[in-house]
Amino acid sequence: MAYIGFMLFVLGIIFIIVAPINRKKNSRCSAKTQGKLLDVRKREHGHMYIYSYSVNGTGYQIKSVNRSPEADNVGDSCTIWYDPAKPQAAQPFHYESGKIYKIILIIGIVLILLGLFLLVIGVAR
Repeated sequence: MAYIGFMLFVLGIIFIIVAPINRKKNSRCSAKTQGKLLDVRKREHGHMYIYSYSVNGTGYQIKSVNRSPEADNVGDSCTIWYDPAKPQAAQPFHYESGKIYKIILIIGIVLILLGLFLLVIGVAR
C-alpha cells in the first residue's frame, strides 16, 4: 500500500509541475498556420508525430507526442499553433480555454493527497 501511495504522490507532483508549463506554452502559441503531418514513429510508449510548417517563408519541423486532431494519416494537412516571437516553438493543438489546466492541477492535488493517505496507512501497518 505504501508503494502505491508513493507512486500516486509522485504522479500528482508531475501533474502539478506540468500543468503550468503547458498552460504557459499554450498561451504563447497564439498564432496559427497550415502544416502537414510528415511522419509517425512508433516508440516504446506511444508514438512520435513529426510535423512541418512554415512561417514567413521559413520552414520548421516539430516533434510531438500529441497528435493533431486534424491529421490522421501521413501527408494530411493540419493547423499548427506557434509562438509569434519564436516560430520554432509550436504545437499541433491549442486549447481555447485554460479550464483543462485547472482540471489537471486539481487532479494533481487529489493524487498527492490520496498518495499521502495511502503512504501513511502503508507505513503504519
